[in-house]
Amino acid sequence: MDDAVRAAEAVDVQPAAKKQKTAAGFADNGTTDVVRKSLLSHNSRSELRQQHDTSGPFSHLVLKDLADDKLLRAVREEVIHNISATYKETDLFKVFQTGDLANMDALDPESAAQLPALLALRGAIYSQEFRQFVEDITGVGDLSDKTDLSCNVYAQGGHLLNHDDVIGTRAVSFIIYLTDPDEPWTAEDGGALELYPLVEGQQHTPDVIPTTSLLPTWNSMVMFRVQPGRSFHSVQEVVSADKPRLSISGWYHKAAPQQGSEHASLQQLQMKAGEDQIQMHAEFEGGDTSGAVSEADLALLRAWVNPAYLKAASWAKILDKLEADGSVQLQKFLVPEVRSSPQSEKFLPAGSVCLQDAAAESAMRGQLPRCSLLVMQVDTASGGWTSERCCG
Repeated sequence: MDDAVRAAEAVDVQPAAKKQKTAAGFADNGTTDVVRKSLLSHNSRSELRQQHDTSGPFSHLVLKDLADDKLLRAVREEVIHNISATYKETDLFKVFQTGDLANMDALDPESAAQLPALLALRGAIYSQEFRQFVEDITGVGDLSDKTDLSCNVYAQGGHLLNHDDVIGTRAVSFIIYLTDPDEPWTAEDGGALELYPLVEGQQHTPDVIPTTSLLPTWNSMVMFRVQPGRSFHSVQEVVSADKPRLSISGWYHKAAPQQGSEHASLQQLQMKAGEDQIQMHAEFEGGDTSGAVSEADLALLRAWVNPAYLKAASWAKILDKLEADGSVQLQKFLVPEVRSSPQSEKFLPAGSVCLQDAAAESAMRGQLPRCSLLVMQVDTASGGWTSERCCG
C-alpha cells in the first residue's frame, strides 16, 4: 500500500483548496468543439459499428484520437492538480478514485472555474449528440441522460480483477485514457485492459486467460456493451513505478436494468455459500490429506515443485518460519520448466503459479484472477501439507 500511495502522490493528486490551476479558454460549446469531428461522421459510424460487431472476445471498440489534444491535456492538468482522490482497496481492486463527476454540477462558481476543460469534456461525452453516436456504433438502443463517471489513478501495484461491470441500469462502459501524452505507455508498464472469453461450453463463466489486451493509450476511448455474465474484463497490475495509469471511466445507462442480470459477477459474489456451485461439477474425490505425504504424491509434485521444498528436512525450517512470521515466501518454488513458460515470465512474482497447463487450468477454471499465489502450509499434527490460493 505504501508504494502505491507514494506513486500516486507523485502524480500530485491534491484537493482544489491546496492547488489550483486553471485551463482558461475552454467552455461547454458542444460535442464537435471537444470530440474529433471526423469521428462523428456517417462513414466513421458505419466503420466503427462493423468493428464493434466483429470484435472479440466480446463486442468492444477503441476510439483513437478522441478529443482535441490541447483540451485533453488541460483535462489531465485539472485532474492532477485540482481534484482530490481517495485510495480504495478491496479483494477486487486497488486504485485511487475521485467522487462521481456528475456531482460537479453542484460546485460553487470558484471551484467550477478551476475545471473548465473537464466540464467541457463531460458535457460533450454525455451530450445528446454523443449519446446518439454511442447508440449508433454499439447498437445498444436508447440511452438515458444519466451521468456516471469518475477519475481513476492506478499507481504501481494498482489493479482491478475480473468482473462484468453489471450493476443497475449500466448499458455501455467506457474509459478515456489520460496517461502521460509525452511518454507513451508500453506493455512493459502493465496496466492493460484485459478482455476474457467464456469457458467453452459454459455460460457466464470467464476463462482464466484473456484473449485481448488493450494498452491505456493517451487520448483513446475504449467502450463496450455491459453484458451480464459476458463482458468480463480486468485491469492488469501496473508495474511502472513512475507512470501512474490515469483515466476517466464511467457508464452510459438505460432506463431499466438489463435482462439476465442474475448472471452478473456482482450477483454471484453476493450469493450465499453453495449457491454458486455449478451442478455439472462432480465432487472432489481425492485421497485423505490428513496423513504424511505419500511417495506417489511426491512423484506428482516433482513435475512442478522445486525438489528442495519436497525434502522432510526443509519442512521443519519452513514450519519454523511460518510460526514465527505467519507467512513464508518460497523463492523459485516451481521447477525451471514451469517457471520459464511464456505466461510465467511477465509480471509474476517468484512462487506464482501460471495457469497455462491444462491440468492447472481445469483445477482453477472459473476463478476470477488470472494467476494465484499458492501458499503451502504444514499440518503440525500430521506433518502433511495443505495449500491455499491467495488472489493478487
